Amino acid sequence: MTRQRDGVGASAYSSEERALMGLEFGTAGAALGGGILLALRPDGAFLHADPSVLRRTPFRDWRLPGLLLAMGCGGGYLAAGMLHFRRHRAARRVSLAAGLTLIGLEAWEMAFIEFQPLEAVFVGIGATVVVLALRLPPEAPAPGALGAAGALAPAHSLHRRRRRGGAG
Repeated sequence: MTRQRDGVGASAYSSEERALMGLEFGTAGAALGGGILLALRPDGAFLHADPSVLRRTPFRDWRLPGLLLAMGCGGGYLAAGMLHFRRHRAARRVSLAAGLTLIGLEAWEMAFIEFQPLEAVFVGIGATVVVLALRLPPEAPAPGALGAAGALAPAHSLHRRRRRGGAG
């Protein structure tokens, strides 16, 4: 993914970065909103979520799942979006974690609660976030950090020196 520059010289976001941030902020909004509504009405009335579908889970009502949804998924995707917006070097890793976590969460829901078409949509969103995050350039190590160019000899050369009896 390359960054585009506008006429003034300030760096603009590529279309892929904008799509990724849109997915992250949109998913954060949906998770925060849905989670808060579930926590406020643990009987699921706000979202027409029947508590009986929780029978094969450790939950008896929607309060804790709602809080987990809002804090975990909503907070994670909000953090990922904000890191991309600020062009933080950890943004790619946080997006990958958020996407993979969403896929895992939806797989768990399909296995233990019940399949609903919206879950397949969220699996697709998680997968899209993972693909877009993988297309971002990898983070550059901080200056002077271990592994920076020239900071350490490659591991294979150290191994060869040790086998020959040289200093490592």
